[in-house]
Amino acid sequence: MKPLTIFVAMPGSSLGEHATWTDIDEIKEHLYDRLGVMVAEQLGREVDVVIEKDKDTVGLIHSSMFTEAMQAEVYIADLTGANANVYLELGVRWALRDHVTVPVCQNVAHDVKFNVAANRVIPYGKNPGELKGALRKISSAITKGLQQQLVDSPVRSNVDTVPVSRDELDTLNEQLAELQKARGDDLLNAALNATVHQHRTDLLRRLIEVNPNRADAYGELGTSLIKAGQDIEAAEALRQATKLDPQDARWWRALGVAHSRHGDLDAAVEALQRAVTLDDQDSEAYANLGGAHRRRARNTDHRVESLRQAREAYWRASQLDKHDLYPLTNIRRLDVLLADSPEARTSALEEFRKLRTLAEYVVDTEPDQWRRLDYAETLAFSGDSAAAGEALRIGLFEFEPDHRTQTAQTAVEPVRDMLEVGWLPDNVAEALRGLVQEYEKAAQ
Repeated sequence: MKPLTIFVAMPGSSLGEHATWTDIDEIKEHLYDRLGVMVAEQLGREVDVVIEKDKDTVGLIHSSMFTEAMQAEVYIADLTGANANVYLELGVRWALRDHVTVPVCQNVAHDVKFNVAANRVIPYGKNPGELKGALRKISSAITKGLQQQLVDSPVRSNVDTVPVSRDELDTLNEQLAELQKARGDDLLNAALNATVHQHRTDLLRRLIEVNPNRADAYGELGTSLIKAGQDIEAAEALRQATKLDPQDARWWRALGVAHSRHGDLDAAVEALQRAVTLDDQDSEAYANLGGAHRRRARNTDHRVESLRQAREAYWRASQLDKHDLYPLTNIRRLDVLLADSPEARTSALEEFRKLRTLAEYVVDTEPDQWRRLDYAETLAFSGDSAAAGEALRIGLFEFEPDHRTQTAQTAVEPVRDMLEVGWLPDNVAEALRGLVQEYEKAAQ
C-alpha cells in the first residue's frame, strides 16, 4: 500500500501578530511530524507529511499547491495568522474534495475568518496540554474521516458532482467511446443486414441515440431514406454526416442524390462535385453527377450545355468502370437527346442497340435490379416491346416494396425525355411507351 499523504498548508514565515507559538520549525517538529507518527500507528500504514514552504512567494501561487489540494488524501489548513493564500487553498480544497480536510489554528477568535467560522476548527498551542489535546483531536479527525468517508466540505456537502483528474476523465471517456463504438458497430451491422426498410431505419436511429457523433450512422440512415423516397429527411441526415466527417466522399455523394431527387439540383451538383473532388475514382459519384446535370437541363435556358456536362460526367464514370451498364446506358440516352442531325440520330440508335449484348451479359452474370431496368431499355431500342416489358417487371419486382414507387418515379424520367425528341422509329417509340406504362403502374 502506498504511503498516506498528509499535506499541510500553512504560512511559510510569519504566523501573524496573535500567534503565541511563532517558531515554524518547532511547529513542524512537535505538531505535524508527531501527528504523522500517531496516524501511522493508528492506521498501520506509512505516512508522509508534506508541508508547503513557499506560501509567501510573490506573484502567482504555484500550481503544485492546487494539485495537492486536489490529490492529497488528507489536507490540513493551518489558518494561523489568517494567511490569504492558505484561505485560498482551503477554498480550492473544499471545492474539489469531499474529505478529509482538517482546519486548525492557534487563535480561533482572530484566525478564523469569513464562512470558515461556521465550521469546526481545531485549536493548537505550544503548551504541553494544548499540544497533546490538539494531536489527539486532529489524528482522530483524520482516522475517522478516512474510515467513514464522510463529506466534510461545506461546499460539496449538498453537491452531486464528483471531481476526477484529467487523466482519469480521459481514460473514462476513452472507455466510454470504446463501449459506444462496440455497441454501435453491432447496431450498424444489424441495420445493414436488415431486409425490411423500417427495421433498418429504426436500428440506425437507435444507433444515433447511442452515439450521436457517428457519421456512418447518419450516412447509412440517409442512404436508406433515399431508397424509400424520404428525400427531405434523408438530406437532413446526410448533412449531419458531412458535418461530422467532411472528408468522406460517400456522404457527399448520397447528399447529392437526396438533393437531386428532391429537386434542389444546384445543391445536388454542388454536393456531388464535392464528392468527386474528394474521391476522383468514385464512378458512382460521377454517374450521380451526370444525373443531376441531366435533370437540371429540363429547367434551364442552357439545356444543351447541361446535357453535355451530364454526358461528360457519365463518360468519366464509364472510364472508371468500363463494365458498368448504368453510365453507358445514360451516355446513349444523352446521345439521343443531343442528336441534331440524321447522321447523329442514326449513330445514337445504333450505339443503343449495340449495348444490348453487354446488358444481357451483365444481368446474367451480375443480377441487379437497376441493371435490369437498363437492360429493358436496350431491348426497347431493339424494338422488342414484349421482352422489354418483361425485363422491366422483373427488375421492379426485385426492389423492396417500400422502394418501388420512388424507383419507378425516378427511372421513368429519362424514358419520357427520349420520347419527347419526336424522331425515334415507331417500333422503338412504341416499346418505350410500354416501359412508361409499366413504370406508371409501379408508381401507383
